[in-house]
Amino acid sequence: MDITCSACGKKHKSNAKLEESLAQLDPNKKLRLKCVQCQEAILLDKSMLADSAYGSQKSRVKPPGPPDISWLYEGNFVDEEMVADIPQAMVLIPEGKALDEILRALAGLGYQAEAAENTEQALEKMQFYNYSNIVLHSHYEGNNFADSKFHEFMRSMNMARRRFMFYVLIGPEFKTFYNLQALSYSANLVVSDKDTEHFDVLLRKAIPEYEDLFGPYMTELRVQGR
Repeated sequence: MDITCSACGKKHKSNAKLEESLAQLDPNKKLRLKCVQCQEAILLDKSMLADSAYGSQKSRVKPPGPPDISWLYEGNFVDEEMVADIPQAMVLIPEGKALDEILRALAGLGYQAEAAENTEQALEKMQFYNYSNIVLHSHYEGNNFADSKFHEFMRSMNMARRRFMFYVLIGPEFKTFYNLQALSYSANLVVSDKDTEHFDVLLRKAIPEYEDLFGPYMTELRVQGR
């Protein structure tokens, strides 16, 4: 605890006995200490102990360093709020021309689209991300679509989550925009391989129709807390 004479500026060192006396002092009382240099009285009170403890603690606390602003020079800044508002899409299609067409079409419609490397990765991502659009090719896991693990996962998904995903199936066995076939496969849209080059147009037509049909229903479910 530092004690400074207000008359001459002389600094005095505290000691344990003095601090013990201050600790026992009533809140409204003051202790007099005579300055050894000018003989004037120095008035001390109990609050000086708290001020001393705070000052000592403050001197021991190391302030945090300056923030890392390397993003300013490297151009890595991304507005997280904006990214959160961008609908995400996952595409499960074998490497090839069709994959590029689908990714390009989704990006053009405002989706943040990514291609899954394999079924295991896709299933893992489904646990952590809420995708608005899922595109699966019937031959992604081999030629027998009936054995598709990912399709079975989509078919058995809880409707509280599934109803907010637009699920598209692509393959040679599908007839483009055949809603009855899509319904039988628990999908929202089916597209033939030969029509993937028109995928953006198909989505522009199919998604608004889906929202017009089920939008009011899903809004009512939200109101009911379902």
